Amino acid sequence: MDTKQNLAQNLKLLMATTPVDHITVNQLTQQANVARNTFYYHFADINELVAWIYNREIVSQLASCQKEQDWAKGLDLLLRYIETNRHFCLNTFHSLNRDLLGRFLYRVAFNMVTGVVDDLQPDCPPTLRDEMANFYGWALATQIIQWLVTNLQESKVEFYQRMHRMLNGTLQQVLDNNR
Repeated sequence: MDTKQNLAQNLKLLMATTPVDHITVNQLTQQANVARNTFYYHFADINELVAWIYNREIVSQLASCQKEQDWAKGLDLLLRYIETNRHFCLNTFHSLNRDLLGRFLYRVAFNMVTGVVDDLQPDCPPTLRDEMANFYGWALATQIIQWLVTNLQESKVEFYQRMHRMLNGTLQQVLDNNR
C-alpha cells in the first residue's frame, strides 16, 4: 500500500467516529505510522486528503457514466458508495467544512449531467448545457445530502426510484423545448 492510500485508509478509520475537523494531522500520522512531514509531502491539509479520497474512490468510476443510457448506473454507483461509506460521508458533512461534501456531490452530478446532455444533443449550446448541468447538479446534490442526513431512512432502492421518476426524460424534454 502506498503512502497516500495508507493515509486515506487511516483517515477513514478515524472518521468512522470523528468529524473530519476534529482530526489533527498529528492524530492521523500517528494512526498511519508515518512522519508528519510525510503527510505534508503528499497533501496540503486533511481536506485535500478527503477530496483525494472522494476523487479516487468514486469520481474516477463515474467517468464512464456520462452517457444518456448510463446516468442511472452512475447514480446507483454513487448511492452505493454513500451507503457503504456512510460514516465517512456523514462526518465530512458534519464538519465545519460541510460544503466539501456538497461541492463534491455537485461536481459529480454536474459532470454526469453535462455528459448526458452532450450525448443527447452534441450540438447543444454550451450555455444551455451548463444551465442544465448546474440546475440538475444542485438538485441531485441536495437530494443526496438530504438522504444522507436523514440517516438513509429511505432505502437506497426507494431513493433511486424517486430520482429516476424525477429525472428520466427530463433532460431530453428541456433540450426539445429549447430547439
